[in-house]
Amino acid sequence: MIATRLGTFLLLAALATAQQTAPSKSAKSSIPEPKLPVIDYGACPGEVPHWKIERNDRMYSSFRDKRTMVGTLKAGEEVTTLTGVNVIGEPDRALIKQSGAKSLAQVKGVSLKPGDAVLRYGFNSDGTYELWAKGVWFTHDDEVIAEKGDICGFGDKDQCTIVIIKDGVREWWVEVKTSSGRTGWVLAGKSTRGALWGNINFGELCGD
Repeated sequence: MIATRLGTFLLLAALATAQQTAPSKSAKSSIPEPKLPVIDYGACPGEVPHWKIERNDRMYSSFRDKRTMVGTLKAGEEVTTLTGVNVIGEPDRALIKQSGAKSLAQVKGVSLKPGDAVLRYGFNSDGTYELWAKGVWFTHDDEVIAEKGDICGFGDKDQCTIVIIKDGVREWWVEVKTSSGRTGWVLAGKSTRGALWGNINFGELCGD
């Protein structure tokens, strides 16, 4: 009898320990989120010749963390932009709203309903954002996304299909080539938990 009770006690203790140390899983989705950082190589602007530099700027060997300075852009000179990259250290977190949610699911081919979680990544030159939900990548128009504490492009928040609830961290880099043929990367903009910074040299390169 003692052995039986001791065995039962040890079993219950083991189960309790396992429950305390087991990693918690998201209640919203069992699908793992994309590994960070997420790098979007198809970002704005693409190739644009004769782009004028407004003020001196630094060129780097890469957009990645381990980069070195390779040159300086001078105010007044013209460069050719080659491509753009979005580097997302942490995506914005959003929710699907009631209004428009059904049409969003139909157009994008992903089953989404009001209250579902969505992650927002980089901005594209066509006015759309890269989004992820339930293991599926898709794009959606910027004007129907309501920023945190703000309205969407329609001016009526009730018409938005997606609402941002937490701002993330992302950078936008542009690769350029000088008239001498030297290439390098320039930080064109960044967003850090809602705090925005834009480089005057490239701010008008990718409009909505």
